[in-house]
Formats: sequence, structure tokens, C-alpha cells
Amino acid sequence: MYNITVFVNLIQVLFRIMKSVQEIISQVMTDKGFRHKYEVAEYFGVTPQALSTWFTNGQIPSKHILKVQTEIQSLDLPPAIDPTMEDKKTVINYLINENIRLKNEIAQLKGTIQNIQSNKNKDDLIERINARSLFIAGRLSDGIITNVSGDWNRAMGYDEKNLVGHRYDEDFIHPDEFERTQRHREILQKSTGIKETRFSTIQRWKNGQTGEYIMLSMIWYVDVENDLVEIIAKPIDSDFGEIGVMN
Repeated sequence: MYNITVFVNLIQVLFRIMKSVQEIISQVMTDKGFRHKYEVAEYFGVTPQALSTWFTNGQIPSKHILKVQTEIQSLDLPPAIDPTMEDKKTVINYLINENIRLKNEIAQLKGTIQNIQSNKNKDDLIERINARSLFIAGRLSDGIITNVSGDWNRAMGYDEKNLVGHRYDEDFIHPDEFERTQRHREILQKSTGIKETRFSTIQRWKNGQTGEYIMLSMIWYVDVENDLVEIIAKPIDSDFGEIGVMN
């Protein structure tokens, strides 16, 4: 991105006499490490024939002078003359294009920043959801809990020792849902066609400290062959209102 000094120099170009073509071309070749004239032509985006015309006429078009001035800081400016109308238009068009380019860059940067912020918000949301999620693992055959993770104490008033080694249906779930839970477990155990299954339920679990029942949204994974049950549970906020228990 060009600094303010460069733009001042661009304006000054309108009031300077061009150096000899050979001198400017030589300076470009030195600065860019070019060894052949065709490389210079490619640098300016012109044909070798057009470059030869510059030598013949003893003049380089203003727009190409501007290119050199912006990219080669060591270029010495020639003495001042009155600018032509073409020179004025060249500089004006150049500055207009630069303005558009800078506006586009700013718009792209704003879009990038918004995307970063959006992704950060998504990550924060996932972290908040994960922070409130509770995990249970156990055996299907006898309902014994073998592993837990998550902040059970804060969410439900239980320490790990209050859960691990105990039966899943041992005074944790609401009595009205005890029979349904037992029935589902027996159906899965007796089934010969189900090897694994996933389903979701909403159950009421007793808070270990207050004794109040709290709604838990639960996602179950049951591996019948390996006698494994895994559950991800999340307390349902009271803001959600009354939610019926699934039958």
C-alpha cells in the first residue's frame, strides 16, 4: 500500500520534465534486475515495438512514468514543466483507481473480520453447550453406571462417587419414569435384531442436593452386543417452559 510521500510524488510528476528514456529504462533494469529490453516491455505491459517507439520519440507515456515513480523510490524526478491535459487525466484516473482499490481492500478486510467474529461466536456457543453437557456410560445388562464426566455437582448436585457404581435407575430418575426405563432396557436386551441404536428422550432426574426434579434432554447410544450404554444429557432451562415427558 502506498504511503503519503508516494502520492505527493505522483502529483509532482505533472510538473516535471521527463528524464531521458534511456536513463529511466536503465534505472528500471537496475532496480528490477532485468538484463533484456523485452523484460522491461513485459514490466510495463507493452510490446517490444512500443518500447522502441519510446526511444524514437524520446518520451515515455505518463501512466508508465507513474508506475515507475510508485515502485522505484530512488527514481530522481526531472525538472518541472507545465503538465499536459493528458498528464492531468492520467494522474486523476490513477488516483480514482487507487481509491477504488483501497475501498475494495477495506471491504474485504471488513468481511474477513466479520467472518472471524462469526466463527468466534460459534465457537463460544459450542463451548457453552459443551460446558453444560453431562456424560454417563454404563452397562445395559444391569444398569450400573461405570463412568461420568461433566459438572454433575453444579448441574445436578452429585459427585462422581454418588453415581459411579450405582444403578442408573437407583433413586435418580422420577418414579413415574422408572417403569418405562426398565421396559425399554428389557426390550433391548431381549431383541435379537438390534445390535445398536440411538434415540433421544427427556427425563426427570432428582437433584442430589435439593431433591427437586430437573428435566434432562438426553441422547442415548446403546451397543447391545458390547453391553454398553452412553448418554449425553443437558439440563433444560426453565425458560423453555413446560415440556412433556416422552412415552
